[in-house]
Amino acid sequence: MKKILALACLLLLTTAALAQSKQQKFEQAVSEIMTYLAKDDLVSVNKKYIHPTLELFVVYRMGVPDIFYRTTTLEKDSVYSAPYFYTATLKAKKRQLKLSAVAFDCDKEQWSKNGFFYEKNVPPLLSNIVAFLRDYESVATPQMTLDIIRTIESHSYKVVDTESNVVFYLTWTNNEWYLTVFDLVSMDCSA
Repeated sequence: MKKILALACLLLLTTAALAQSKQQKFEQAVSEIMTYLAKDDLVSVNKKYIHPTLELFVVYRMGVPDIFYRTTTLEKDSVYSAPYFYTATLKAKKRQLKLSAVAFDCDKEQWSKNGFFYEKNVPPLLSNIVAFLRDYESVATPQMTLDIIRTIESHSYKVVDTESNVVFYLTWTNNEWYLTVFDLVSMDCSA
């Protein structure tokens, strides 16, 4: 009985250590990505934080619907991301990352809260786009892409920096965090 109790305690401590490690890795990844973006060092973001299989989904708005494209690199000169890079003021200074949802209010043209936030339950942004394209544009999404979207939406945290107007998702896979969604629509009130 003592062995079972000791094993249970060891398992509990190991689980707690892994959870802490996951959170520490998350905070480190967020800090590094923000620093790289502020320095305009997209090469480092691409090399260290874009998974070769999951890739990066860049979500943007062209007309009314939100759409995305998948890529292996985040590019400053992309026709879709260029408006973001020329209007965002990136702040890499050290700030506390807080667990809280935050939304952009288009009527007031401001965030519901100011600060540096993350949320663990990400909205189904990509799934909603896929459903819209299927239902209204008759666009089929490959099964492999649908599987990746499910992985992203079930294993990601959404990061929002209201000071810099930066929104992205980090996905936990293979004990590492990867940049999987770069959201250019959360502050886009054009539609």
